[in-house]
Amino acid sequence: MTNTETQTTFDYVVIGSGFGGSVSAMRLTEKGYRVLVLERGKRFQDEDFPKTNWNVFKFVWLPALRCFGIMHFTLLKGVLALSGSGVGGGSLVYANVLMEPSDVMFQNPAWRHLADWKTVLRPHYETARRMLGVTTNPRLWFSDETLNDIAKDLGYGESFQPTQVSVFFGEPGKEGELVPDPYFGGQGPDRRGCTHCGECMIGCRHQAKNTLDKNYLFFAEKWGAQIRAECEVTSIRPLPAGQPDSARYEVEYRSATSWLRKPQKTVRARSIVLAANVFGTLDLLFHCRDVYKTLPNISPRLGTNVRTNSEGFVGITGRDAKVDYSKGITITSIFQADEVTAIEPIRYPDGSSFIRLLTAPLIDAGDSGIFTRLMKTFWEAARHPIDFLDAKFLARWARRTLILMIMQTEDNLMRLRLGRSLLTLFHLGLISEPDEDRPIKAELEIGHRIAKDFAQRENGILGGAFNESLLNTPTTAHIMGGAPFGHSAEEGVINLNCEVHNYPGLYIVDGSIMPANPGINPSLTITALAEYAMSQIPPKAGSEIRQPLFQAAEQVIQ
Repeated sequence: MTNTETQTTFDYVVIGSGFGGSVSAMRLTEKGYRVLVLERGKRFQDEDFPKTNWNVFKFVWLPALRCFGIMHFTLLKGVLALSGSGVGGGSLVYANVLMEPSDVMFQNPAWRHLADWKTVLRPHYETARRMLGVTTNPRLWFSDETLNDIAKDLGYGESFQPTQVSVFFGEPGKEGELVPDPYFGGQGPDRRGCTHCGECMIGCRHQAKNTLDKNYLFFAEKWGAQIRAECEVTSIRPLPAGQPDSARYEVEYRSATSWLRKPQKTVRARSIVLAANVFGTLDLLFHCRDVYKTLPNISPRLGTNVRTNSEGFVGITGRDAKVDYSKGITITSIFQADEVTAIEPIRYPDGSSFIRLLTAPLIDAGDSGIFTRLMKTFWEAARHPIDFLDAKFLARWARRTLILMIMQTEDNLMRLRLGRSLLTLFHLGLISEPDEDRPIKAELEIGHRIAKDFAQRENGILGGAFNESLLNTPTTAHIMGGAPFGHSAEEGVINLNCEVHNYPGLYIVDGSIMPANPGINPSLTITALAEYAMSQIPPKAGSEIRQPLFQAAEQVIQ
C-alpha cells in the first residue's frame, strides 16, 4: 500500500545527506532547482548528541533494538565496516580529517584512462576545503610528540604534521565562546571555538565541528530545499515518457524508525541523486535491478571494485592510571611509516569507553585459522592477566587508551551482491566476495611494530579489535566503490558526469563512486567529486539563480 503525495513534482530527490548528498542538495538548490532530501537517520541538534558513547540509543544505529544513533556497524564476510547515520551522514561521527591523497590514487588504472582527474578535481578540492572550513590542527599533545619521535627513528620525520581538519578553533584563549558565523560572511550559523574535549566521534555538542548541517545542508535548507529525516527509500521506478509534470521517476520510501508498519509513501522526481553511502546506494540499486526489476538495465559492473583504505587499528592502554590520552580533537597528527603507510592517532573522550567491547589482546597470527588465533588470544591473556583485566575491564579505557589507525595505499578488492547468509539473518541483503588476489588484510605488520614501539616508550598495554584478532576480519571506517566510472554500461555503472548508464537523470554521488584507494581519509575527495558532479549540471532555465558559494568554474571532460 502506498500513499502518493499531491505536491508538485520535485526537480531532484536526493537520497542521503552525507558528503555527496549535502553537496548535491546545496548546489542544485543554488541553481534554482526544487530539491527534496530523504535521509534514513534522525536529525540531531548539537545538544541531542550523547554525552558518552555508552548511550547506545543515541550512538549506535540499530533500529531493530530501537537504537537510532549516528554510528552504523556492518559486518560482512571479510570486513567490519563503520559508517554514519543521520542528517549530515558521516560528518556527524567522522574524525574531521580532510586531507588530499597522493598521486597513487589518480594513477589507479580503474580511472586514469578516462581523464586527467588530478587536474579536473583540483579546483573542486579547493572549493570543498573552503566550504568545510579546513584548517590545520593548532594543538598537539604528548602522544603526538612520541609519534613524532617514532617517525624520526623510521627516517620519516619530515612527514610528521598536524592534521588538516574541519573544525572551528576560534581565537586562542576564547575556546567555547559563541561568535558570529566565521565562514560565510555572517550568513551561516553562529559557532563556538573547539575545547579539545575529544568528543568529535560521538557527536560534537559544542558547535565547533564543521558538520554538514552547518554548511552545505544549512544553505540548502535556507534556500528552500526540504529535508525529511527518518525516511528510508525502498525503490525507484521510471515513469512512462510524456508525464505532464515532466517527472521521470517515482521514489518509494517508508519510515525508518516507526514501530508500526506504516504505508509506503511515494514522491515524483524529474531527476534523482543517490547518495546513501556504499551500502545504502548499492542495496537499493541491486533491489531495483534484480528483485523489483524497475531498473533492469543497470550495468553488470554494479558492486565491483569495492575496497577499503587497507586499514588496521591497534590500541595502547597506559599502565599509569594518571595517563590521559583523551584530550584533543579525535585525530591530531599524521605521519608516514613507509612509502605506502600513513598512521594517525585516534582518541575518545574520557568516559566514552563503549568501543572497549570490541577489543581483545593484540596477537601476531598472520593468516592462521580461528582455533590458532583463539588459543593465541587466550595465551596472551593468561601470560599477562593483570594487564588483560586492567585494559579490558578495569581501566578508564577512553582516558588511558590511544588507538593507532594504519592506512595504506596498497589496493584491495571485494565484490558486493545480493544474497542471504547468517550475517544478513537470512534476509536478502548485501553479501561480500573478497578478491583472492587482493584480499583486505586484517593484520598490518608495520602497524603492529609501531604500536609495540609506542607501547614500550609509553609503558602501555597492546590491544586489537576482536574481529581482527579472533576472526582475521579487518575493520574499516572507509568503505568505498561499487559504482565504477566507465564510457559504457559494459565498462562502468556511471558515465563521466556521474549519471547512471541507461537511466538519464539518475546520478550517484557518494563514496560508491570512489574509483581507487586514496590511502588517506577519503571524505575530502568524496566532497570534491560531488562538487565536480554538480558542476556538470546547468542552472535551471527560468529560475532565480544564486551567486555560487565558493564554487569552482565548470569543467567538462571531453
